[in-house]
Amino acid sequence: MPKFSEAEKEKIRLEMMGCAHRCFIDKGLKSTSIEEITSSVHIAKSSFYVFFESKEALYLELLDLEGQEIEKKVWPKVEKAKDVRAAIKAYLHAMASELESHVLTQRLITNLEEYKMVSRKVNPQYSATQTLRSIVPLMAFIKKYKAFNELIDEDVEVIAGVIRATLAMIIHKKDVDKKIYPKVQSLLFDAVANELTKQS
Repeated sequence: MPKFSEAEKEKIRLEMMGCAHRCFIDKGLKSTSIEEITSSVHIAKSSFYVFFESKEALYLELLDLEGQEIEKKVWPKVEKAKDVRAAIKAYLHAMASELESHVLTQRLITNLEEYKMVSRKVNPQYSATQTLRSIVPLMAFIKKYKAFNELIDEDVEVIAGVIRATLAMIIHKKDVDKKIYPKVQSLLFDAVANELTKQS
């Protein structure tokens, strides 16, 4: 196996991540081969493991990077909300906006099938703490307001499921007239926020 200098390793690693990100978006994890990723940087397939533990670990690392970007933009907006109803609406609007440009996370939020396939092959503790950045803070947010008795009497997982299902409307954006989509989205987000919160 060839030896790489630290500078070479860093350059190759970043290039492999760029190629993998494009492939995962275009074709998904299952249809992207390790050889496709390594050939993009002109190294042998066996050298892949110098840089990443597995294809799934690489996928999760890319999700984690997207998650960090999203967290920085979404949660400050949520924290500025005056009450839980406004906070849910802020979360939905901010997350929907971010999902437009973060396709891997969009896939995670709207369809867990690929994520489940990945998580079966990696350390569960790693996947729970490092890659569900868009889900773990949401669960903490729901638990906090449940403790304040400001959300409906349903399990945390049920409330999170409703919020995630609402975000799935992004994959149906093409099915709604683009002129009315913002109004449809806003009305849906308002309805969900009202339904999940206790009426004062």
